[in-house]
Amino acid sequence: MALPTFDDLNMKPLLAFFLSLTAATAADLSLLDAGKSDYQIVLPDAVPSPAIDASLQQTARLLQTAFLANKAEIAIVREKERDGSKPALMLGNTQFAQKNGLDVTKLRDWSYVQRVVGRDVILAGNDQASKAKVENARRPNWDRVGTAKAAVDFAREFLGVRFLYPDLPGYTPVSGAAKIDLMASPAIEFLPMKTITVPDSLNVTKTPLLRVNSAHPAGGSFYDLAHNRFPRVDEQFGGHTWERAVPAELFAEHPEYFALISGSRLKPEGNGQYCLSNSEVQERIYRDLVSHLERGFDSVDLGQPDGFRECQCEKCEALYGTGKDWSEKIWIFNREVAQRVEKSHPGGQITMMSYILTAQPPKTFNQFPANTCIMLTGTNEEDIAPWRGIEVPRGFTGYVYNWCPNLGTRYTPMRTPGYIEQQVQRLAANRIQSLYRDGPGQLFGLEGPVYYTMGRMFDDPANHHAKDLIPEFCEGAFPDKR
Repeated sequence: MALPTFDDLNMKPLLAFFLSLTAATAADLSLLDAGKSDYQIVLPDAVPSPAIDASLQQTARLLQTAFLANKAEIAIVREKERDGSKPALMLGNTQFAQKNGLDVTKLRDWSYVQRVVGRDVILAGNDQASKAKVENARRPNWDRVGTAKAAVDFAREFLGVRFLYPDLPGYTPVSGAAKIDLMASPAIEFLPMKTITVPDSLNVTKTPLLRVNSAHPAGGSFYDLAHNRFPRVDEQFGGHTWERAVPAELFAEHPEYFALISGSRLKPEGNGQYCLSNSEVQERIYRDLVSHLERGFDSVDLGQPDGFRECQCEKCEALYGTGKDWSEKIWIFNREVAQRVEKSHPGGQITMMSYILTAQPPKTFNQFPANTCIMLTGTNEEDIAPWRGIEVPRGFTGYVYNWCPNLGTRYTPMRTPGYIEQQVQRLAANRIQSLYRDGPGQLFGLEGPVYYTMGRMFDDPANHHAKDLIPEFCEGAFPDKR
């Protein structure tokens, strides 16, 4: 009896399938093999500012160190100095990226592109010098270095780099990495890689879910960017702003600006309380907002005082016809201010604070102006649910209190990875675009894996899970280098 032939078994389709896999693998770019690499890292000749240039140089050094950790030395050069015979990792807004159709000016927030063109790899993001200058060192305004975000994500996915702990102190941008030895830093682990390959079909454009994710102190290190912790860029984010518009020192000359309580104008001691029906108070709050927009901010915040006490004057009680419903008075006032700003400063954005008295949405209207975002000071399901059905064109920002020392001791773990997974999924599902972490989380010895989980969950809330991210952290923190 004759054995069946190849054709008899109809194996040709299966063979074609395996050959296609082999061909696809062969087509992948080899960036490193057995300690050798043909690549160079290329920086643009022109950058928006010296500060951004310094950050791009350190971003290039991070990638260079990842190759050096695997015995390969590669050069960092300007585009005009590029060796045309070698492939390159092209960082930032290079002429090469522009010629291949990439316009970084159209990228918003911390968006970036990772794209293979021939044997070259483009890593470029929205690199934007800060327009708005601030005087308060505790609340600095930051440059945006989207290319650094593109690079840290690329380094994690393809180069075996793990960002485990903060590599720089607060208030320090990526450029501050010049002061540290990246190879020796315990904050960053470079896993051993015999080969480094990138799909030749790589063509990713990504806009992170969050445009701001900050705490005190704010940070902008490689660790921060890798974990979607983005500092504010040209944005005032959430707070009690009436006191900024009507400072306490005005009381001596204008006591009528301040709340009438039990028959007397309340002298501000710490938190000022205000007479909202006073036309000059309303004008000052409006002027405070537009003054920030005119100084270069894209977005400003608006919120009533902490420990709010209502003014008891007759005009305030009659204001907007809401009687003693001060929640509604404030919402109506906020909406009117936003409408006025929308007309006088088109494109200027306002983030209104939903806090205690305004924790619940307005009752007399269900649509905010197009320039409005709402900052929820609670982001649990019971805080978010009342806002469904309210039209907030720019979505929501929020506070999270995971590691607030007011809620428990800061010396023991406060959240589990599973809690964080559910929280991030809830935030993503409800269009939370910015976060302020009230309590930054500083217990890296015991909760480092939890912070890692939170950062990585924001990369892909639908498909990432704590059960996978904790081993990923441990692989980096305790690598087997035998």
